[in-house]
Amino acid sequence: MLYIAIVLFALVSAGLVVLAAANFLTDVSFSLIAWQIHVPLGLLLLLAFVLGAALLYIVSTASAWQDTQELKRLRLRVAELERAATSVSTGPLSGGAPIVPIVPMPGMPAATDISDMTTQH
Repeated sequence: MLYIAIVLFALVSAGLVVLAAANFLTDVSFSLIAWQIHVPLGLLLLLAFVLGAALLYIVSTASAWQDTQELKRLRLRVAELERAATSVSTGPLSGGAPIVPIVPMPGMPAATDISDMTTQH
C-alpha cells in the first residue's frame, strides 16, 4: 500500500511540474481582500500544491500525536488490569465444598426434600 501511495504521489507531482512549466509564462492577477499581485500561473499552482501538502502534514501529525497519547493511556490501563488479574486468587474457595444456591421448584414448598419422592410417569 505504501508503494502505491509513493507512485501516486510521484505521478501527481510530475503532472503538476509539467502543468506549472507549461503555464509559467502566463501572468495572472491574484487578489486577496485588498492585496493584489500579478504572478505567473505556474508559480501559483506550485504554491497551492505545497500549501496543501503542508496543511495535510500538519493535520495528520496532530492526529498521529493524539493516537500516540491514547495508545500510551491504553497500554497503561492494560498493564494495570494485568497486575490486578494476577493478584486475584484463583485457588479453591475456603470452607470445603462450593456453596450451591437452592432454588425451589414452582408450586412446591421451599423446605420439601424431593429426593425420596417417587416419580409419576
